[in-house]
Amino acid sequence: MVDKQWETDEDEMIYQLQVHKHFIGWVISRLEAEGIPSQRTRGNDSRGDIFYQKQEDEPRVKEIVRGIYAKYNK
Repeated sequence: MVDKQWETDEDEMIYQLQVHKHFIGWVISRLEAEGIPSQRTRGNDSRGDIFYQKQEDEPRVKEIVRGIYAKYNK
């Protein structure tokens, strides 16, 4: 999180949503680079923010996401 004094609560919420939006786009590009077709979900899908088309890709998707988490959340 950025150390910043937000003018309003809404400013902080907007910032958080923008970070989330860019992060999801980045993850999708990483999946695409690994040959895993994926796209954003819509409508606040309770299953998550990213839809990958082939169920058999799930283990690799989880591996990629865990790798990202491990690298950036030490």
